[in-house]
Amino acid sequence: MVSLPGPILVLNAGSSSLKLGLFDAPAATQLAETSLDWDQDTTSGVTDHATALRHLLTAAGTPWAQERVAAVGHRVVHGGTRYQASVRIDAAVKATIEELAALAPLHNPAALAAIAAAEEILPGVPQVAAFDTAFHSTLPPVAYLYAVPYHWYEAWGVRRFGFHGLSHAYCAGRAAELLRRPSAALRLVTCHLGNGCSLAAIVAGRSIATTMGFTPLDGVMMGTRSGAVDPGLLLYLLQHGYLDAAALDGALNHESGLLGISGRSGDMRAILAARADGDARATLAFDLYVARIREGIAALTATLGGLDALVFTAGVGEHAAAVRAAVADPLGWMGIGIDAATNAAAVPDVEITAPGGQVRVLVIHTREDLMVARETRRVLLGAAPI
Repeated sequence: MVSLPGPILVLNAGSSSLKLGLFDAPAATQLAETSLDWDQDTTSGVTDHATALRHLLTAAGTPWAQERVAAVGHRVVHGGTRYQASVRIDAAVKATIEELAALAPLHNPAALAAIAAAEEILPGVPQVAAFDTAFHSTLPPVAYLYAVPYHWYEAWGVRRFGFHGLSHAYCAGRAAELLRRPSAALRLVTCHLGNGCSLAAIVAGRSIATTMGFTPLDGVMMGTRSGAVDPGLLLYLLQHGYLDAAALDGALNHESGLLGISGRSGDMRAILAARADGDARATLAFDLYVARIREGIAALTATLGGLDALVFTAGVGEHAAAVRAAVADPLGWMGIGIDAATNAAAVPDVEITAPGGQVRVLVIHTREDLMVARETRRVLLGAAPI
């Protein structure tokens, strides 16, 4: 088998954080992982992605040496319509990622910083961008078009892109494995519930609808992001001078969602603790959050024409049994039911379907890093997209 001459380094960059994963050449086994958030760890002396990468690569006892790395893969949130599959990074790719930063301001600039850091510290090592939007390139026009003047799409590229594609793609494949059924025979709704949240309708392994839109702000309620709101409300706030564009952007991205409703936190763990103590605003935030997810599941199931399995993944989806129960229990009319005891004790990857449940319910640990490693290997070895 043709392979790479060394391991693949996977970088997942946040605005003030960097996660590293090291994978063997076939990209089937993770050899090591580490991360650094310099807003949280102020003792490291790290203040940017370049120093973070150098620090993590050279830390005492690190299992990887720079000269061993054969390739670097990056999770990049927005690839627009230009990149509908993973691609080797060059100047044109970097220019597009920068151009699309306006649509993913919390993500694309961080990815660019990580790419630059890898170029500096690992010169000559090939790099690959794996885009979160790519999985949703299979959306049909009825799913990706907005009911706005059509020339907005033609002239300005206004359309639904969808995000968390690496996670949705991984979970679709893993669900087929766990259910021991071919992907071609499965209709899935995958629920990526973390600080950012999105749902996807997947049939035969292909995304046909998703809740996030032109930007990662659309869709269901999130940790600090509003999700979908009436555009007339936003026009009202702007036209009456309550907020300007910058303040509105900040409020919708950083002050809304669980944080905005609860007034406490965008972290579901804090919401659950406050709810247990009887805090009314935290309870309201929780109820609103799960209601929006239920609505999304029902809508996507209608798009699919039925549902074979429901998947919960990411930080909240994998670890918050109370969220899973509150989302699933009222959906019994759809044939969805979860076993309370199994749900409470669930450790991914596991099935939590209630006895007699018509729709299988799974909790899956998402592996975006593994998907990036696989895509990096595929691109550099010239294999066709999966």
